[in-house]
Amino acid sequence: MRETDAVWRTLVDAALAGRRQWKNAGDLAWEAGVGEKITYKALSRPAAIGAVTKHPGGGFSVSDPERVLMLLAAARTLAGTRGTGFAAAQDLVARTPEYAIGGTRAAAHHLGGRNLIANHGIAMVYVPFNTDLDGLPPGDDALVITVDQHTLARWNDGFTSPAQTYADLFAQPGWQASEFRRALWREWFAIDDWARAEERVG
Repeated sequence: MRETDAVWRTLVDAALAGRRQWKNAGDLAWEAGVGEKITYKALSRPAAIGAVTKHPGGGFSVSDPERVLMLLAAARTLAGTRGTGFAAAQDLVARTPEYAIGGTRAAAHHLGGRNLIANHGIAMVYVPFNTDLDGLPPGDDALVITVDQHTLARWNDGFTSPAQTYADLFAQPGWQASEFRRALWREWFAIDDWARAEERVG
């Protein structure tokens, strides 16, 4: 994953959790686990389309998390991931001290823990960069992806974050991925932002 993607993911995850204001780019850079220059670069695109608003006195806010999420999803690619069998992926997870489950299973987790959407699609699991994948047999039931330690530490519930889950489903083929992705969108964005704001004020 690109470092700019980490910035966008952090913005969206924070917004979905109710945090939209940032005092400075340094705070965002620290949470995303990237450099401050990369963070400024990553903010330029969402700021240009009005998804992020920079404040004259410093700091910024996320005015449209949905559009930031669309930037992340459009940039996501699964090129370079390791395809394997489901049983092999399960065995790898059992031997790996830190990991995060992604894909449709992560979506079900973020939708309340029960799968009321569709049959699960291809399994996805994230493991640390230094994990030895040479012994994995080829297969098409699961995808194994390596990721940095900082990101895994942020995903401390055992699943990819909401924004990463959506972006992965957007990049993943198959009707199951589309069904779970649409369910996440309905959960987060079916009610317009201005209507949510009125509810908070009311």
